[in-house]
Amino acid sequence: MIEDENEDRRRELCERFRQSLAKPVSERYFDEDELVDLFDFAGDMSDDYLKMEVLMCGARLYPDSSLLKERRAIFYSFLSDDATSKFLDDNPQENSPIWEIMRLRAKAPQGADAERAMAYLLGGVDALDDEEVIQLVELASQLGIYEWLVKNEKLLRKKAEYAPILLYELAVVSELNHNYTNAVRYLEELTEAEPFNAYYWYMLAQDYDMLRKHDRALAALDYSLAIDPDGKEALQLRARILLMDENTQDEGAAIIGKLAEKYPDDADVQRVAALMNLATGNVAASRETMRVCLDRFPGDRAVLSDALAAGVGDLSAMLDRFYASTSECDEDTWLDWAEDLKESGNFAEALQVLEAYERNSPVPMADLSVYLDVLFLLQRFEKVCALVDADKNGDIARSGSWYANMVIILISRLKCGRIAEARAYASDMLNAGFTEVSGTDDILARISAHAIVNEINNILKGSKPYDWASFDPFGIWKEADML
Repeated sequence: MIEDENEDRRRELCERFRQSLAKPVSERYFDEDELVDLFDFAGDMSDDYLKMEVLMCGARLYPDSSLLKERRAIFYSFLSDDATSKFLDDNPQENSPIWEIMRLRAKAPQGADAERAMAYLLGGVDALDDEEVIQLVELASQLGIYEWLVKNEKLLRKKAEYAPILLYELAVVSELNHNYTNAVRYLEELTEAEPFNAYYWYMLAQDYDMLRKHDRALAALDYSLAIDPDGKEALQLRARILLMDENTQDEGAAIIGKLAEKYPDDADVQRVAALMNLATGNVAASRETMRVCLDRFPGDRAVLSDALAAGVGDLSAMLDRFYASTSECDEDTWLDWAEDLKESGNFAEALQVLEAYERNSPVPMADLSVYLDVLFLLQRFEKVCALVDADKNGDIARSGSWYANMVIILISRLKCGRIAEARAYASDMLNAGFTEVSGTDDILARISAHAIVNEINNILKGSKPYDWASFDPFGIWKEADML
């Protein structure tokens, strides 16, 4: 109940502050602790506007506040590396756990160096307040030393002033690191400490679901919904779990139907409603509801992905409409999307994503390495050769993995019957192409590429004819032909 009272107080404080923004500056007054609390609450809500307004108000009312200055450091750390570096350089005299965390975040040590730095930081403090706990746990996760957090859990518990905050943060980073067993352990303890927080029970249900412990997930959802009967996310998760069992599908469908009526403009709810028919075997109805969903949310990537899974419409046209409706028009986003599709074996879909970007973007794609890879996997060797022929500066070969591209170019030329070019290219690469090294992965790629190019070169030197059409050193096309 204390937690609920604190939450209500923070929300009331937040509303009072927002209302004050419409008044003259001279009429705004909040004490220092209130502004610190407001900033931290705004961080929980990811509200950058509120954080900035709180900091400006604090700079006027309490220009010498060390706590608010720490919050400025936190704000800059999420704004940009350059801003963070300048702010830290301008304040070398500041010394507190938050400042040390910000400095360590800016340095970003890796591996054993990161663990030693974090151990030194933790050893230098007697206690950690809520914000210090949040920032320290997030930093460890960002530095890639999640296991260090788990190993030092007992020490963190001793130094954290409020254990539930630590448990929550450890649960969140455990989820981010896909350790759902640990997340469940932290959340079981957290729900015992704070049994009237519906969101904590929902988090626990999510992690049970990830571990395929559906009975326990439903039990956790019962607690969450007993506290907040209208919890949308909890109801969605409950419906999804119920839909997986034919004995409870009707109950799950009823929940989704009510949610779809209550939240007509919620894309996530409407997606689940559209897919509900697919789960119950009604493919035609699923495709129809998905078409309606696409029309209502043309710029929602998740909706588009579901439509693709349901076999709705022409993907090429849907991608064009998505590009015109979304704010996600940068090259990196589309390359990552295509990469994800490629990694999951959806090569044709990955190619369509790349071609849609190239079709719609006013700026040509700068990095063609993923495009080259997908074309190769789909055996579009003529297209690979055409791209390389048109690239007079050799930019394609140098984008992405140099050694992977080398093999792709060589094999594509062989597949297209361009034997003389392939022979010259293999010879050139063996003489001068294996020189780039930038880390262990590149060394391994170089060894693998060298073996393949050398094998091809030896075949090309021989006098016997060779069936390059069936050449498949990775076994990728044989597998595709068998499907």
